[in-house]
Amino acid sequence: MRADSPVTKWLIVGLCFLSQNLAIGFAFGSFGPLLAATESHFGVSRAGASMGMSLINLALGGLAPFLGGLMQRIPVRYAMALGAVLSAVGYFGLATITVYPIGLVMFVLVGSGMSLTGVIGPLTMISRWFTTGRATILSIVNLPVALLTTPYLVGELLPQFGRSLILMWAAAFFLVLVPLLLLFLRDYPSQTLRTGNGVTNAASPADAGVAAPMSTGDILRSRPFWLVSIAIGIMAGCGIVFVVHIVPFGVGQGMTIQTASKLLSVHAASGLIGVLIVGRLADRIGAPQVLVLTSLCQMLLFCALLMVKGTSLYLVAALMGMSAVPMMTLHGAALGALVPVSSISRAIGLSYAIKLPFLFAFAPLAALLFETSRSYALPFASCAAALALSCLLFVMIVFEAGRRNRATPAMT
Repeated sequence: MRADSPVTKWLIVGLCFLSQNLAIGFAFGSFGPLLAATESHFGVSRAGASMGMSLINLALGGLAPFLGGLMQRIPVRYAMALGAVLSAVGYFGLATITVYPIGLVMFVLVGSGMSLTGVIGPLTMISRWFTTGRATILSIVNLPVALLTTPYLVGELLPQFGRSLILMWAAAFFLVLVPLLLLFLRDYPSQTLRTGNGVTNAASPADAGVAAPMSTGDILRSRPFWLVSIAIGIMAGCGIVFVVHIVPFGVGQGMTIQTASKLLSVHAASGLIGVLIVGRLADRIGAPQVLVLTSLCQMLLFCALLMVKGTSLYLVAALMGMSAVPMMTLHGAALGALVPVSSISRAIGLSYAIKLPFLFAFAPLAALLFETSRSYALPFASCAAALALSCLLFVMIVFEAGRRNRATPAMT
């Protein structure tokens, strides 16, 4: 089979989809359903058990620059396999270890594995293999199928099998993933390109005629990189606010807890559709342009939350899911349009580190504003204002890209 054959490419897409869904879907989809069991297992409070998610996010964003740089130096399949091993060790430790401080270390391993196997690795692989239709392929890889189904499956299996056995199964799945990644994942096909001066070897199909890899300093000195990272961070933080606070907001609007919880299900389900639509749209008009539209849409939806009640909240939740869930796809596509393919793993790692403070700060800040005002009007209005700023930053990126006519794929 040719290294760059369609079968090889779609095998890579399938493996990236599997690893991304397994890493992100299980970590985020199982944490809530297992939270009470985690409290009992370690003998800690709800706040202590919740610390695990904070450490997962901290490892995901805080270690991303180091892990992204690592992927510049070693084959991507080795890095993704390492991530699968780290996840397997983390879940095995969470299943068997009862010492709380060591359990926290296991959460860090899970977050590190997720960064390699679920975020940086798949994005780097797809960016190297696909020169056209990249956003569409990323939307396929990022379809949150496991994130949608895992909470239901864990909820059904937990009473019968228990927390430890479910986590052992997760560790086993990651161990099975390791040989699949090592055997069937190809970093990129070797290509030989002829130039006017002779023969030049390109690292990947997408590297033909592309500038040399950018250093960390080059990336951090780039204005477009900071605009994208900060604007995406604002969107991500507001998305966390919606996910954390929409259920209590619904209850405050007169819904039962069961009815209000369905708002999250609608949000996640509509996100599946949104990911596919947004990916194709980004390939047609550009990821920054789509980010302008999605940030504007989310701003209007946060305003709508203050004006609608009852079943209309389901429509708001659905539209919010369609515009917010595809953020990972758009983040990767936007950076892929701004940096050379050879630098994408380093750029995404640095960008995730910049996004991390927004993920940590926005939800607690929204809770503080609610407690101060005893109403969600102030926190949701603040999110709308923040998203207006995010939209403005994306507009600046679009104008700057138009001014340069994208003369080169590298940032200056």
